[in-house]
Amino acid sequence: MQSPPKPRPRPSWKTELSSAQFGSIAEDLLAVELAASANGSGTVARPSIDRGVDLYLRRLRTLLTVPFQVKAFRHLDADGAATMDIAVSDLRDSSGGYWAMVHVPAPHDQLYSRLFLVPPGELQKVCRRVESHGVDSYRFSANFAGTNERDPLASFAVDVDRLADWIARIPGWTERTPAVLAAETAKVRDAFDDLGTVGLASLSTLWAKYELERAGNGAIMVAEDRSRLDTVTLLAHQPGTGRFAGLHVRTGIFDETRRTHFEVKRPHFFVHPNLWVLLVLMHPDRRVHDFCLLIHSKDIPDLGYSETVTLDPLTRRFRRYQLASTEFGQTFCKVAFNAGGARALRDGGNQLPMAG
Repeated sequence: MQSPPKPRPRPSWKTELSSAQFGSIAEDLLAVELAASANGSGTVARPSIDRGVDLYLRRLRTLLTVPFQVKAFRHLDADGAATMDIAVSDLRDSSGGYWAMVHVPAPHDQLYSRLFLVPPGELQKVCRRVESHGVDSYRFSANFAGTNERDPLASFAVDVDRLADWIARIPGWTERTPAVLAAETAKVRDAFDDLGTVGLASLSTLWAKYELERAGNGAIMVAEDRSRLDTVTLLAHQPGTGRFAGLHVRTGIFDETRRTHFEVKRPHFFVHPNLWVLLVLMHPDRRVHDFCLLIHSKDIPDLGYSETVTLDPLTRRFRRYQLASTEFGQTFCKVAFNAGGARALRDGGNQLPMAG
């Protein structure tokens, strides 16, 4: 096993990081490693509100997603070992993802060369049940410097420089994605911003996030990629079932003509059973209109990727997608997470990869 890169010298004026800072740094460093190891095939999203998941690794142009809960160690003992007590109530076996146990040595700017990726259900099997400060807990004890065959956590250890191999073993990750459709002639404006105005796009996304969080009432998590690389603007996760849904948010602003332009960029777009397109309509003063359009991704090729929409009356072929803006969140949760919705990775009997 290669030694980790030598850390930079720590200036004498530096003080200790707070626990909140240290935790955020660990999440950031793991996100960087996941994105880099995916080598252009994946993207990493963060939830708006932490409800037991810190990061989502998603295969681009699909909704194949793996959640991660990150726990970090500042220090190891002389043998490279560390121990952490995890409250039983914190473990969620239904999320279909991993607990990522990482070590971030001083000066806390890089991960140690080995980490542990353990599904919650397996964590319960290999960790001893203890009472820690009056809290029913599981005691995680691992050696980051090396493991042997008798170590119950050996099969969950992975070297950072082999993380790409681990990602490739995720069921479905290496399958070919749908071909990218040829793009129409792009305008100069499109190359700069596919919505015309970055501010409007961000405003629509914020509105959609709020409505989903409000309607989900703690039962879903809403995440957004740090860098948008495909058509998924927001990723919705239902931890109780492990199901995922994607939302592509478009913005249409209208004036006295009561018309707006609806456009979905072909190079970024893909069709999925649980991917939806939301057209948020806005008044010139940036108020959200009293209705919006929620369209299943499979209908976009027939509707058209670039269309002019009249609001009064609404263009006939768009009427079936109309719903009150106040009902968007509740409607999306109903259609995206009903019993017939897209299956979670574990529903198909697929096993997520072991580390090592």
